Amino acid sequence: MTCRLIVCEKTNRWASALRSALGRSALVVAETRSLAGCDSALAEAPESVVAIEVTAANVDQVVDFVVQTGCRFPRALVVALLTEDSASAGRLMQEAGAIDVIGSVLEVPRIARLARRHHAAAPPPELDFHELVRQRMPWSARA
Repeated sequence: MTCRLIVCEKTNRWASALRSALGRSALVVAETRSLAGCDSALAEAPESVVAIEVTAANVDQVVDFVVQTGCRFPRALVVALLTEDSASAGRLMQEAGAIDVIGSVLEVPRIARLARRHHAAAPPPELDFHELVRQRMPWSARA
């Protein structure tokens, strides 16, 4: 799968709210607990929406990560999830390349809509040789 919703946070507060807002969407929510884990998940699904929790302690690392993500994964979107102690970092996150910034779980439905639209526009995953041949056969799979 080339597109997921990757949530990078220390707890599961944001991921839980996002799952609830997504409802029965086909979009897979992947949780990571570190920027390194987030980077690995993004390498597996390079067209994902990445939601990163920003705290006062990690703001510099997140800015670097957002900038690097824009260069390495140009089709990925990054959303900053601000905590109370990092509320003033919203503008900085946008300048680094975050497509949106939220500071409350009440704003999560907006991110869920963004993720659904991005997922719908993502190209389908690459098919292996056998699947590609099967799809190109002139008869239906049920015949």
